[in-house]
Amino acid sequence: MGKIEVTFIEEEMEQSYIDYAISVIRGRAIPDVRDGLKPVQRRILYTMKELGLTPGRPHKKSARIVGETLGKYHPHGDMAVYEALVNMAQPFSTRYPLVDGQGNFGSIDGDEPAAMRYTEARLAPIAMEFFEELAEETVEFVPNFDDSLKEPEVLPAKFPHVLANGAWGISVGMTTQIPPHNLRELIRATLYVLEHPDATVEELLPFLPGPDFPTGGLIVGREGIKKAYETGQGRFRVRARTFVDGHRIVITEIPYQVRKAAILESIAAKVKSGEIEGIADLRDESDREGLRIVVELKKGADPNAVLYKLFKLTPLERTYSCHFLVIVDGAPRVLPLPTLLRIFLDFRRGVVDRRTRYRLRQAKERAEILEGFRKALERLDEVVEIVRSAKDPEEAKVLLMAEIGLTDRQADAVLKMRLSQLTRMERQAVEKELAELKVKIAEYEAILADPKKRDRLIHEELSQIAERYGDERRTEIVSEAEEVLEEPIVPRREVIVAVTAKGYVNVTERGAFRAQGRGGKGVIGIRTREGDFLRVMVPADTYCDLLLFTDMAKVFKLPLSRLPVGNRDSTGKNLRQYLEIAQEEEIRAALAVEDYGRGHCLFVTRRGIVNRNRLSDYANAHSKGIVAYTAVDADRLVEALVSRGKGEVLIATSQGKAIRFREEEVRLTRRPSKGVIGIRLDEGDSVVGMVWWPTGSLPEHLLFVTANGYGKRIVPDEFPLQGRGGKGVIAIKLDEAAGPLVAVVPVSSGAEALVFTAKGKVIRFPVDEVSVFSRYARGVRLMRLGDGDRVASVVII
Repeated sequence: MGKIEVTFIEEEMEQSYIDYAISVIRGRAIPDVRDGLKPVQRRILYTMKELGLTPGRPHKKSARIVGETLGKYHPHGDMAVYEALVNMAQPFSTRYPLVDGQGNFGSIDGDEPAAMRYTEARLAPIAMEFFEELAEETVEFVPNFDDSLKEPEVLPAKFPHVLANGAWGISVGMTTQIPPHNLRELIRATLYVLEHPDATVEELLPFLPGPDFPTGGLIVGREGIKKAYETGQGRFRVRARTFVDGHRIVITEIPYQVRKAAILESIAAKVKSGEIEGIADLRDESDREGLRIVVELKKGADPNAVLYKLFKLTPLERTYSCHFLVIVDGAPRVLPLPTLLRIFLDFRRGVVDRRTRYRLRQAKERAEILEGFRKALERLDEVVEIVRSAKDPEEAKVLLMAEIGLTDRQADAVLKMRLSQLTRMERQAVEKELAELKVKIAEYEAILADPKKRDRLIHEELSQIAERYGDERRTEIVSEAEEVLEEPIVPRREVIVAVTAKGYVNVTERGAFRAQGRGGKGVIGIRTREGDFLRVMVPADTYCDLLLFTDMAKVFKLPLSRLPVGNRDSTGKNLRQYLEIAQEEEIRAALAVEDYGRGHCLFVTRRGIVNRNRLSDYANAHSKGIVAYTAVDADRLVEALVSRGKGEVLIATSQGKAIRFREEEVRLTRRPSKGVIGIRLDEGDSVVGMVWWPTGSLPEHLLFVTANGYGKRIVPDEFPLQGRGGKGVIAIKLDEAAGPLVAVVPVSSGAEALVFTAKGKVIRFPVDEVSVFSRYARGVRLMRLGDGDRVASVVII
């Protein structure tokens, strides 16, 4: 029985995980710096070469290639192998495809390739640059997974493929993302490093200005490219190529690794949600001639404004992150551009050295044999006699070596030829080939003796590859200044935002409401539809977000810059064009917020429940809405407002009661919460409003307004500071003429009040015209109402 070793499971798990991670890094996800291939890619290409699938030969079924690769070299999932094969054949995925595919290999639209049993493939011409020197002992061969075959550890690539086609892969705890480059530019940079080993990124940028993607597009900004080349890591923006043609935007090139279908879907979704406005139609007019997406604009739409939104909100612009992680000497390393090129050139030097030594040995062996042929031809009759008289080949070999002076190899070569061939051999042909070999031997020896000659040979071979396979740059690189697209500046304008209960909003400049004396009939603030009425009006400016709270305890966010500034008697815009508000959902409150960084959000419900949350809890509100607070037993929101630090709260009810207490008595909770009791109500009573002010900074007066248009100002000190949860004190004397209390707002001298009604009538007057009374008075008439109308709310500006 073997010895049992005791180990801790933590240590075993840690070591096993490390072993697994190293295996994945080396054996699957990260390309080798020398040939720029991941193991699966290398094995697919090597299998295709073994199958004879070279350019000019017939294609073979992809299933056959995948099966051979799996069975001989890569025992993993067949779909993983097929996906790697497909990727190397897609001209929109690979800058210089290594596989020549026949059949449906997918499309830039995002269409999936056909099953492997339907597609066929062979090696592309450029892939042969990986194999030309493979048989010349240029690289090591290692056992395959079951030690039954040998496979190349790396392919002797003739150009820096890791940068030409780039690489993408996710390993355990690390990732590689190397963009593709233009082959001509890349080889120019490589040749410069060959001649200037200490070349810097600054020196290389004129030769290799940046990546070159197969799908074209634009790279905006050069600093991210430079940083990636200097450190091995960087980011830059890739943008679609577009142009404006009258009332439409035409897209002809898209960012690398972005599906065309994803762009179309994203644009359509953003238009539907209201995040992008001004688009009337979207068409895909792509054909065999190339990609073409047409965005039709609405009449009067600003093309630059639409383009800005398209780049900002859709995949028409994306940030490409570079991470030059490669395998170097069996370990993962992040390399800057000059180091990466130097390592490749060192690899090429090693390949050329090994290739030259192999060719030198082959040439010397052939020269030795030709020398033997020459000797045999000089004494042909003796050779013929020795061969004929010998009893067996072994005796003939010994006699040839002894009598003619041939070496062992020369004697073998002579004996392997038929006598008829030997006699027909021309001395001139032998002498000619021997002379040529001596020149080659001298050339090979010179290359091995002189590193400069070897480098000149590498220079020549790289130049030939650039000439043979190079093409024009597809991706244009522009500076930030050349291609800056700024969001159209929305002027900061002071506005009044009117929102109806049914979800219509109208934005009007504050100056549109002319000042009137109290008691007048007012002007229209928003033209309401039948069955709808004005719920709230808030002063704001066009740089604010509008937070809209509904009776379903949800909050939605809408930037005011997206809303047009209209006339005061407009019917407004339906908020459902911008927000996903349910048809039966009603707006209860609205806040204009520009800074979410400080302050709290206070809520009060009809039943007197108060909530206090951080304002930042609502910064992530969006067009689909988030839960604002936890509603209990169908309680409804009455008021939402912003507090800035320590302060005091006053809550008023429809029966004319009010309570004043410190804000800190309402505990601060995270959204959403149930809240606490702010005021205890008598039967039939309900909360109608809430006011907040900073501690020690009382407002000059509080303006109370009733449903039938009566009101008064009260000094806040009239209300004693109580504890939260009491019944409060009398705030205003109510009767049938005045009607129930509907609003309470803080006011100061010089301010003006906007009193609006449920039917959309608005009156504006100086608050100084409203008399100051005690808590027990009814007040004065502020506004005359039409039949069936009532005051809905009050705003101070």
